[in-house]
Amino acid sequence: MDSLTEALLQPILAGDWRPHDRLPSEHALAAQHEVSRAVVREAIARLKSDGYVETRQGKGAFVAAAPGGNAFRLNDEEVRDDLLELRALIEADCAALAAERHTAADLAALRAASDAMRDAVAKGGLGLAEDIRFHDVLADAAHNPALRRFAAFVGRHAREAMQLARLSHLKEQNRLAEIEAEHAAIIAAVAARDALAARAAVQHHIASGLRRHGLS
Repeated sequence: MDSLTEALLQPILAGDWRPHDRLPSEHALAAQHEVSRAVVREAIARLKSDGYVETRQGKGAFVAAAPGGNAFRLNDEEVRDDLLELRALIEADCAALAAERHTAADLAALRAASDAMRDAVAKGGLGLAEDIRFHDVLADAAHNPALRRFAAFVGRHAREAMQLARLSHLKEQNRLAEIEAEHAAIIAAVAARDALAARAAVQHHIASGLRRHGLS
């Protein structure tokens, strides 16, 4: 979330701006935060999308009756244990659905993502972007757009919390091959259209990742 959106959100969360209160004008907010009115409009649009404010033609922006009704936010204490548990549940569901619904193109994309990670590591990289791509493709193969968006949201926050450090640590231990083998097991289960095996393979993959980095 950008800094202005966060700045405007804080008085709503704190109760300083209450439901149905009118926000300061675009001009006033732009002057107060030393930004353009276009930046203010973008921040208000973000808050409106998340359900924190509503706009009224010719009257401005107001705090929504039920602020945050469209938003899913994470507390700091959720950024590790709860979040990683949620990631395991969501990605296991994605894998199970992918096993049942995938197309030939989905399977090819999954294999290509796995190959790309192997190539990146062989060239001396960490394969971080390629690893993220693998999980994104797996979610795509579930063919459930809402689940795909939620998986991306959870996955992004989980990876921000641990992924880069985990992969850096694994490179030192020469254990990136384990991740590749776990990806291969996921692909095999999806290709066999075995939803239970796909779910178990993802759960094993995530649990092993936590163990490798000392988070379990």
